[in-house]
Amino acid sequence: MSATAVMMVGGPTKGTRFRPLSMTVMKPLFPIAGKPLVTHPVLACKKIPDLLQVVLIGFYTREEMGSLDTALLSRELGVPVTYVQEEAGGYGSAGGVNRFKEILLEGGPKYVFVLNCDVCSDYPLNEMLVFHKKHGGDATILVKKVSAEVAKDHGAVVLDPEGQGRVLHYAEKPGTLVSNTVNCGIYVFSCPQVFDAIGTLLSSRTDKDEHNLVPASMASKLKKNQSAAVLQQRLGMPEVFSFLAEKKVLYALESRGFWEQLKQPGSSLKFSALYLSVMGSELAHARARLKGGPEIVGNVYIHPDAEVHPSAKIGPNVTIEKGAMVAEGVRIKDCIILNDVQIMPNACLVNSIIGWNSVVGPWARIQGTEDYDSKMGVTILAEGVVVGPQVVVVSSVILPHKEIKVSVDNEIVL
Repeated sequence: MSATAVMMVGGPTKGTRFRPLSMTVMKPLFPIAGKPLVTHPVLACKKIPDLLQVVLIGFYTREEMGSLDTALLSRELGVPVTYVQEEAGGYGSAGGVNRFKEILLEGGPKYVFVLNCDVCSDYPLNEMLVFHKKHGGDATILVKKVSAEVAKDHGAVVLDPEGQGRVLHYAEKPGTLVSNTVNCGIYVFSCPQVFDAIGTLLSSRTDKDEHNLVPASMASKLKKNQSAAVLQQRLGMPEVFSFLAEKKVLYALESRGFWEQLKQPGSSLKFSALYLSVMGSELAHARARLKGGPEIVGNVYIHPDAEVHPSAKIGPNVTIEKGAMVAEGVRIKDCIILNDVQIMPNACLVNSIIGWNSVVGPWARIQGTEDYDSKMGVTILAEGVVVGPQVVVVSSVILPHKEIKVSVDNEIVL
């Protein structure tokens, strides 16, 4: 009963919400708890029994994805990990899976897992597979109960009140409260049923429907010689879920663990804290290496090639990446410190992301709030920002290569 895993990584046209961090590195490759974002769900696929391969699907070129070490991931998983590129404009999540059907069916998998890289979870993949086999449906989606305010902006799942996890109705981002149970973006499908369902939906469309599948603004960006073909094959997972729910072959497993979606750059701090909380032995090893070093509070990841002064106090929920330098008397809490950053003596950083090659001057204070999903909650310094001595930066976003000589509060510095 083998399985293939698919990782949806998106692409440049969908990464604008991650600015200014995506101006330096693509969202899937942004470091979270010492690893590229996409690496966490890929490695979670270890939980899938009889895994055949992991296929990453996205709009980025192979050159742009080149810094992702798929060979290393392949060795860690013991199965091939490959990246395939969608055409410009895209086929939608379900259409993309169908587009690479031949690749995904290599080895004859009985099941196909589909995960989204901008989701943070404990990934109960084996539990999902056991549940899926037990209920015998065509698809099982991971769901989570959330507040009414959160639910209206996610895929709403209405479950059979008699239990058993059968989905009666699915509505994508309804805008009003349909159900407080939402789609987590993690699925398992039976083969060949998933491809049969996609094929049925695609073949049932009329010519008129085909040309209304994407907004005109997006369609105009497609190359003339491919727009019709792409539009005809464009299909989102929500359409598949609605179709399967009507057929009574869609089931849902409620997540008992953590789950978050990367909505804003500041959400990276929440992702980092959650992933650090489950790293366990890796953090213990790092703690042993730092014996006699800085004071460590809670979960902290410090790259072996980072330099942290013994008088510094670090944590909880802090990541310090390669080449960073943290001087004496520095206090860092709930932060991501990226490559080659310099934190000068007695600076204080809280709820902030400090971009590559940035410099925080002595006695400076960089501070955000815990409103991680807000555009102006977490303070973000993009690449190459220099903050002067004793300057205070609060809940602000600083674009690349700016020098901040005076204090700023709740500002975007262009």
